[in-house]
Amino acid sequence: MKHKSPWFVQKASLVGAAVVSMAALIPMSAYAKAVSQPVALNVFVGYNASNPKAQANLYNNVLIPEFERAHPNVKVTWSYYSSASQENTTLQTAVATHQGPDIFELGTTFVPTAYATKSFHVLSAKDWVTVGGMKRFFNPQLRLSGPNPSHYIGVPEYMLPFAMVYNTKLFRQAGIKTPPATWAEFVSDAQKMTDPSRGQWGTVIDPADSFDPWKIVWAYSKQLGSDFISPNLKKVTLNAPQVVKAMNFWFDWLIKYKIVSSNDLTYKSTDAMQQFENGHIGMWVFQGPTMIPSLNNSAVKGEYAFAPLPTIPMGMKSRPKGGQPTQTIVSGQDLAIPTYVTGAKYEAALQWINFVTQPNQQREFFDAYGYLPINPAAYTHDAVLNTPMIRAFVAAEMHATPTPFTGAWGNLETIFAGVTNKVADELATNTYHAGDIASLLQAANVQVQQSLQQ
Repeated sequence: MKHKSPWFVQKASLVGAAVVSMAALIPMSAYAKAVSQPVALNVFVGYNASNPKAQANLYNNVLIPEFERAHPNVKVTWSYYSSASQENTTLQTAVATHQGPDIFELGTTFVPTAYATKSFHVLSAKDWVTVGGMKRFFNPQLRLSGPNPSHYIGVPEYMLPFAMVYNTKLFRQAGIKTPPATWAEFVSDAQKMTDPSRGQWGTVIDPADSFDPWKIVWAYSKQLGSDFISPNLKKVTLNAPQVVKAMNFWFDWLIKYKIVSSNDLTYKSTDAMQQFENGHIGMWVFQGPTMIPSLNNSAVKGEYAFAPLPTIPMGMKSRPKGGQPTQTIVSGQDLAIPTYVTGAKYEAALQWINFVTQPNQQREFFDAYGYLPINPAAYTHDAVLNTPMIRAFVAAEMHATPTPFTGAWGNLETIFAGVTNKVADELATNTYHAGDIASLLQAANVQVQQSLQQ
């Protein structure tokens, strides 16, 4: 019987060079070489705040037992980081002491920071064969695995394109028929759904979170025609008028448009998630597929959908010259191995990477907490991964914009989080003044510029 090709192979315009390679279809046993001696392997991963129980179950009861059965000489443990600063601190400590985790799970935007340390293995052609080959992965996800294909240190583990999640019930009640295509429509729709007397808000912000705020401001800055770092990677531009305007717009959701609650000023992502799941929020921007399992166990089950972010800045009919229709970053997690990992342990680390990027394990990540497979073979003949919702995320991935590949980016994220925290604190204590965002971004610009020059 002749099988029909999966949708993403049929629609080449969506996936470009992403094709199913023969390596991706070879059984795991073909790569499961015996590790020559007993090895203890520690994997350092990002904490899944939206579903920590599912994460613990996945590693403790699924992935590790499966891997150890195929590799009896290897004993795997895992640990996690729960913030960008903890991720950076652990990495820098490991680099300085030449000891620590054996495999780092790094956010795609953090890979340049790891690369700049010169303390992670650049994968050889032989290493790529061991992990399944570059063609195992959706091509866009490799764009931040290193500065170029000859210097990749990261292997994509899963992808997390972003979109806007919205409450379809609140949309209907407000008479909103379609998701907003412009930021003016976004504000207008949010105002229609806002009812403070019922604790209902058009949207939500989480300025105390260390991961969310920079993404939102960065995407809006790109739409305005700027970036956080110049194209030649030599000049930090956090003080650019477009970036200042972008951050002002985000906080204006509270200050000017009154579409978020003042309680949001102390929110992290988990707080915003709780409010959305309880049905109190109309729209939440820059959110990914990891939400899906949790949403399906919440009060909004069956009453939510995803849509791409608006791409026309507030008050404009079209993007200004140089503006890009950015809707998501190249996002997900890569796996990288420090250079202090050698010999049998290095072989074991490569085997772990090969294992978790196989179709079965990719589906297990998705089932546990919604991480989208980076292996096209995982989508073959899988109805669950061929729904309109998943297709929307994969289509967004094909149009993702990579952040600048610089080792200063991790430090930039940390410093930027300090700015949003400071602005939120000022607003909460009534000490905020117009112009504070510009001055705080200017100070942050100086700090990041120093790290860029190091």
